[in-house]
Amino acid sequence: MGKEKQKMDDLTKAKLIYCGELLLFAIVFAVLGILNILSVIVVKDWKETVFNWLTLFGGFVVIGDFVWLCCSKKRQKKNSFLDKALPLPLSVALIILDLFTLIQGGRSQDYYQFTVGGAFCYLAAVYLFESIFHYIHPSPALLEALNEDGQKENDASKKE
Repeated sequence: MGKEKQKMDDLTKAKLIYCGELLLFAIVFAVLGILNILSVIVVKDWKETVFNWLTLFGGFVVIGDFVWLCCSKKRQKKNSFLDKALPLPLSVALIILDLFTLIQGGRSQDYYQFTVGGAFCYLAAVYLFESIFHYIHPSPALLEALNEDGQKENDASKKE
């Protein structure tokens, strides 16, 4: 008479966990962005310089990773093109802003708070979009990991 609970399949569980992690990142970045824009978080000058160097280096890493994805057929099978393309505008913008700031010898606190706050809000939007998108269209790496686990379970059951 009563309905039995249906067990969730492994793909649904994996999608929920993965998309939940992306959603958590989106929330954290949104909170950090808003706190920076509202000047609740105030950063010292030396931390601004460290942030500029880190985001300058990180921007080139993101661009390099995208180029690598475009050039490698093997990487294209395992990675989502969208995951690599969405951070590109932020990377280019941060490289330009970081070079400008480092050449000028620093900027005002207002400039820094809006730049960092805007960057965090952009990342929040990217992760929010990816959490929804990857629930509907799972990433190739997630599907491959599930297939490998399924094959290992089948091999183990055959040995028994």
